[in-house]
Amino acid sequence: MAFLDSRWFRAFFAAAFGIAVFAVVVTGWWASTYMIPVRQVRDAVQEKLGGGEPATFEQVIFNKATRVGCGYAIVKNRAGAGTERTHFILFPNGELALAPADTTEGDAAQQIAALEKQARYAALIVSNCTS
Repeated sequence: MAFLDSRWFRAFFAAAFGIAVFAVVVTGWWASTYMIPVRQVRDAVQEKLGGGEPATFEQVIFNKATRVGCGYAIVKNRAGAGTERTHFILFPNGELALAPADTTEGDAAQQIAALEKQARYAALIVSNCTS
C-alpha cells in the first residue's frame, strides 16, 4: 500500500477532486442561469398559446439583463393544415408579444399601419432580445 501513501497519488487525487468540484459548480451555475429560465420561458409561452397541440420551440433565449425570453414557436396554423413559425417575446410581467403578420395587403393606409406594427415589434426585439 505504499502507492496509496505516495505524494503523487495524493496530488493526483486532490487534483481530480478539485476538477470534479469545479465541474459540479459550473454545471449548477449553467443550469440555473440558462437552462432553467429557458425551460420556464417555453412553459409560459406554451400556456399562453393554449390549444391542445404542444408547440415546438427554436432558438429560445433568456436575456438576464432584461429578464425577457425570446424565440420561435412552431404551432399548428389556425386552419389546422400545416404549421406556422412565429417569433415571440415573453416579458417579465407575463405579457406575450407575437410577431405581426408579414402581409401588408389593403390600401396604402393599411399597408403603412402593418409596416408600423412590424417596425415596433422589431424595436422590441432589438431592445429586449439582444445582449
